[in-house]
Amino acid sequence: MADRNTIQKEIIYQTLCGLHCHPTAALVYDRVHQDHPTISRSTVYRVLSRMAEEGKILRLDLAGDDSRYDGEIRAHSHVRCRMCGAMADLPQPEVGPPEGDGGFLIEACAVMYRGLCPDCRREAEKLC
Repeated sequence: MADRNTIQKEIIYQTLCGLHCHPTAALVYDRVHQDHPTISRSTVYRVLSRMAEEGKILRLDLAGDDSRYDGEIRAHSHVRCRMCGAMADLPQPEVGPPEGDGGFLIEACAVMYRGLCPDCRREAEKLC
């Protein structure tokens, strides 16, 4: 029989994967808590952090914002609405190695596009 910790991890992972909005840990916790009120906030945060460190999920660290999480780990890019913060997945573009490394040991490359989501675009067009 699976131990409680494993069951909690699976619940948290399945909840994350069911949310296609690249949620914060707080949103994942809110959803988990609806059906599983015995799973604590600290457990959700700890499990998400550990899964990201292990490469089982992605952590998107956005300047000035809480980290977001993504259950899709295959290579892909993201687009984020500059007005409401909504995020979506995009196909991964071809990205070659940089000319120089600036002294850094480059470990990964992530492409993040910014723009307007369909809802915010419609609202912006109404103002013009």
